[in-house]
Amino acid sequence: MRPNYKVYLILVTILIFYKIDLSFSNPKIEIQIGPFKLSDPAFTDSKLVSDLGEGCVQVGMIGNKIISKKHIFWVPEQNVWLQISFSHVLNEKMERNVEAILVTKNKLCEKEKIFTIRKKIALLATSKGIKINDSIDKVIQKYGKPSISKAIGKDKVFTVLDEELELKGGTVLRYLQEHPSKDMNFVEFYFSQERLHSFLISESE
Repeated sequence: MRPNYKVYLILVTILIFYKIDLSFSNPKIEIQIGPFKLSDPAFTDSKLVSDLGEGCVQVGMIGNKIISKKHIFWVPEQNVWLQISFSHVLNEKMERNVEAILVTKNKLCEKEKIFTIRKKIALLATSKGIKINDSIDKVIQKYGKPSISKAIGKDKVFTVLDEELELKGGTVLRYLQEHPSKDMNFVEFYFSQERLHSFLISESE
């Protein structure tokens, strides 16, 4: 039976492009904490307020323009604070989409009872199962060698958690995308006494 060289050529071409696409792929480090996903277009400011309440709202302004907006909740069942940050950019429906998610043991607002989340939510863990109080070894086992490791108070490397929480000691591990894009996805883990104290995922610097 005579081989069909045309079909063979098409298959080879597809395989070549498939391999090239894989070689230039830029997988995101982390996009999920518990029930919340950075990539979910339905996860908007108004949807969050409708589901969970307003929480403690912090708005950054330049003149009359909103440049940042955060909703902060106390999650009593998990003994953590949850901070969800929204983009200053409005989508086609004039909604803000989630830009970053922070889970921390740091007290982010003064009155827990007032800002308690409206309903119970799933465990605030990453897609790889990392949660508050996990060990530094477990994080490295799941995510590999970090892009940056910072000893707070010693290394002069920038990390968002250090700036956000004004950390006094401990270690931050930062994982970056291999090929950063305009919206750079990254995750940071902060450890106090070798245990996970706070972690953040974000789509923006």
